[in-house]
Amino acid sequence: MFQEEKFDYILKKLKKNSRVSVSDLSYELDVSEVTIRKYLTELEEKGLLKRTFGGAILPDKLVKEKNFFSKNTTNVKEKIDISKKAHLLLEDNQDIFLDAGTTTQYIVDVISHYNNMKIITYDINIAIKASSYKNIEVYLLGGIVDSNSMISMSIDAYEMLKNLHADICFIGTDAFDKNYVYSTNHLKSKIKNSMIKNSKIRVLVSDSSKYEKRGLISFYETKNFDYILTDKKNKDLINYIQKLEEEDG
Repeated sequence: MFQEEKFDYILKKLKKNSRVSVSDLSYELDVSEVTIRKYLTELEEKGLLKRTFGGAILPDKLVKEKNFFSKNTTNVKEKIDISKKAHLLLEDNQDIFLDAGTTTQYIVDVISHYNNMKIITYDINIAIKASSYKNIEVYLLGGIVDSNSMISMSIDAYEMLKNLHADICFIGTDAFDKNYVYSTNHLKSKIKNSMIKNSKIRVLVSDSSKYEKRGLISFYETKNFDYILTDKKNKDLINYIQKLEEEDG
């Protein structure tokens, strides 16, 4: 098979599956993974795909990071309704990892109805809002402030997070599908993943407009969340969640 034929094979598979992996392509095309990475780089330079860790996805499926002010005015009713569902998972005396985002910011109001709560977050607006409640202790992870998203991140904060543990985490996302949950930022994806790993209960919170979209970096498998809190606007998403619940028995 000539190189152009291999390129055509990669693009056809990408169009069919929305993503391809280096290891699978290496096996199917009988070439080294190094060669596959070169192929993907060349195709990316032509704008035909977007490289990700371990593979590639369609370029038009990638979401971009929105600024805080844009997020704060989008799907507000849905986000408030989603946040109210958090009360089903909350109780007094909990330590909570609260991911950055506007949906998770609304969860602060729900948490405020419980006693002796602790929130660990890297979202500045969440920290400010939560600190106004006397029954909530706030731990803000330090780092460089991103004025676009109003979050604070650093490698030191990520390393510190490895030693922190919580009863429950509420994780937001830029995009997700049946396979993975995505982020647009490498460090942010590592922080999210660390919060998930160090929590007893793992909860994904997202409005349905982010479903069947993809970001630059996948940081967790969607099916491995204990709960998915969302709205009822997307029937495919609701059916997917019901299927997961049936598989869990």
